[in-house]
Amino acid sequence: MSEPQKKPSVLKKTISLALKLLFVGVVFYFLGKKGFISLSEIQRAITQLDRIIPATLALFTAVLLSTLRWQWLLQAQNIHLKLSRVCQLVFIGQFFNVALPGAVSGDFVKAFYIANEIQGQRARAFGSILFDRIVGLSALVLVSAGALGLNLVMAEHIQEFLGTALFKGIQVFLSIAAVSVVIFFSYLFLLKEHHDPVSKLLKHLETKFSKLGSITRIYIGIRHYHHHRWTVTKALLLSVLIHLSVGYSCIQFAYALGETQLSVLSLYTVVPLGLLVTAVPIAPAGVGTGHVAFGGLFHLLGSQRGADVFSFYVLVQLLQGAVGGLVYLRFKGAKLPSSEMAMDTNALTRPSS
Repeated sequence: MSEPQKKPSVLKKTISLALKLLFVGVVFYFLGKKGFISLSEIQRAITQLDRIIPATLALFTAVLLSTLRWQWLLQAQNIHLKLSRVCQLVFIGQFFNVALPGAVSGDFVKAFYIANEIQGQRARAFGSILFDRIVGLSALVLVSAGALGLNLVMAEHIQEFLGTALFKGIQVFLSIAAVSVVIFFSYLFLLKEHHDPVSKLLKHLETKFSKLGSITRIYIGIRHYHHHRWTVTKALLLSVLIHLSVGYSCIQFAYALGETQLSVLSLYTVVPLGLLVTAVPIAPAGVGTGHVAFGGLFHLLGSQRGADVFSFYVLVQLLQGAVGGLVYLRFKGAKLPSSEMAMDTNALTRPSS
């Protein structure tokens, strides 16, 4: 009896693997066919391996650091996954960031997988992913705002766009964004749940609209980090390091393209702003929107190579996506064995203290 049962299982796995291979192949064929990477634009710079290799390694390091950050946030939710498993999910997310529109597409895929693997803890799993994104974007704002602040102190570095209308707009945007980050984390750290008006409002609305229950539970999952301030602080500091690594990569790409006149502070001001635009779900890996954003922001600095810098960034994103595609092909979507996951099954229903 056992032999007939094995054959359908093997056939099912073979078909599943073939479909995944076909999917990966179609996606990357589409990306290449649409010319998202222009070899002609980067041909002159790609031979400068002393800049390209460190930049590429820095971007891969940023992904590994983001894996560690998410593991910390999961552990704060009492969800304990091996670092290798978290790394699998992160690289699969990288693949779907390339395969689907927008830089946040991979987050939804990670949420899907982890929600299926972790029964009864979906809200906290979703909360960890959402909070991971919040921490990352917050650090992005802080890096850009900090570089801008230093630039204003050392104004000779930004004479190329100081006083322009767009620069004033950037000042206002970053000021509001930085203050919003401070307010958010102050709200999270200082306000207890029983004093939280948002929590009260969501619970009140849930009594009238039961479908809002999932939103309430996700918000409670985010509120859970009120009790893990040190973890959040570490995650935020690690996020700053991640974006400094990404900025370093873009600086090296710019220098490889011959734009060595650009100051480090100016680049750390505009690069995070350009990356914020790539989250808009228009094209895979932020292609198009990112090129326009980088082109416009670098133009403020007197450079015409912003789009080329982003082309290098996209190239590494595609390389990371290829690694993620290979991980995706080998990924096992079954529930994690107990040796890989130890959880408190009552974590969602336990009231916060």
